[in-house]
Amino acid sequence: MYKKAKYFISGNAVIETVNFDIQELEIGFSVYEVVKIIGGIPLFFEDHLRRLYQSAGFKNTKITFKEEEIKETVYKLIQINTIQEGRLKFAVRFHKSGNKLICFFLKPIIPTEDNYKNGVKIISVQAERENPNAKVINYNLRTYINKVIENNDIFEVLLYNKKHIISECGKSNIFFVKDAVIYTSFSENVLSGITGSYISEICKNENIKITNCNIKLSDIPEYEAAFITGTSIAVLPIKQIDSSYFSANNEVISLLSDNYNRMAANYINSKRLQQI
Repeated sequence: MYKKAKYFISGNAVIETVNFDIQELEIGFSVYEVVKIIGGIPLFFEDHLRRLYQSAGFKNTKITFKEEEIKETVYKLIQINTIQEGRLKFAVRFHKSGNKLICFFLKPIIPTEDNYKNGVKIISVQAERENPNAKVINYNLRTYINKVIENNDIFEVLLYNKKHIISECGKSNIFFVKDAVIYTSFSENVLSGITGSYISEICKNENIKITNCNIKLSDIPEYEAAFITGTSIAVLPIKQIDSSYFSANNEVISLLSDNYNRMAANYINSKRLQQI
């Protein structure tokens, strides 16, 4: 929860943030999405909505809210808080008492200029998501990841399983670069990221080969460069994973970053034109 946001929405009620109770999302289970707000517009909103419904499907449940209802609620929250830039989380809670749509702002994640120029530090931890393809709230895992990040003064954590095969990061997808080829985990082992899907599209357009494979922790030092992607961070280079170091000055990463930023800007501009 972002304390500078005065209100959140639970069901049909607009409630002051001071009364927010995170335990409400722990009743039953919840599927969710986090969107980046730029100039009052949710970036790639349609993609996030599509994945929300897919996540519910992976859990063999159905969201009873129509897309337009969710859109209206999200835009309502943006307007009543007068927040033009930030991160907004919308979740559908499933419980025997009925489904509930809950929307609230999160504390922004803003990488520094140095992060984009020189990369970020990551460490690996053994952890697995129960159903990686579904974006389901898992507070035990989230609490553990946040504690590791805070205690080690790092930007992200890299998850790996009992076989020491990596999957994804705590809040982002991870990619590696070697000889101008991009390597990443098999899609069934990770949550398909919105930003990552656009990276795949850019790779296709730019004739950059992208290979899905099992990557072991012991393979990491073999790569020349690495980067993470996510809603809030876009394309962010990595300078260190555990004891392995990488150069953030990589032509492939720069090309992907420039193209992605252009796609995001074009999306926001197109939505602004629709509002006129």
